[in-house]
Amino acid sequence: MKLWSGCWIAPAAFALDRVTKHFAQAALRGNAPVTVIPFALRLIYVENTGAAFGALSGQRVLLLVLTGVALLALLFFQIFRGARLPRLVRVSLWLVIGGAAGNFFDRLFLGYVIDFIEVTLFRFPVFNIADMCVVAAFALLVCLILFSKEEKADA
Repeated sequence: MKLWSGCWIAPAAFALDRVTKHFAQAALRGNAPVTVIPFALRLIYVENTGAAFGALSGQRVLLLVLTGVALLALLFFQIFRGARLPRLVRVSLWLVIGGAAGNFFDRLFLGYVIDFIEVTLFRFPVFNIADMCVVAAFALLVCLILFSKEEKADA
């Protein structure tokens, strides 16, 4: 049962991503950006054919294969090795799976990923909830590694 603790995170992240992208498509597509916080945050509809920061733009098949393989690998890892991992590591992996699945869904069925959150306080690519899930998961993993209380062996 330990393995499945937190497994609800992936479908919840996926659902939240889908709902917000549906909103973005319905409310923002073809319209002017909406300022949420002046000089800091706005909502804008963008169809991203690449990966993070526009990498591999226009390489839909390659991105589908890479994301699909990564998703399957993470899922199988969670199923067969996840029970041995600390709870917060499992949580972070479920977050990555949910976020990656959200963008995979877009790329598979739309041919692009819907991005709609833009930080205007500084220059940063437009992103979505799926991206936030993946980044939060990696931030959590980095914190777990950096602040682990385990004794580290001297090299």
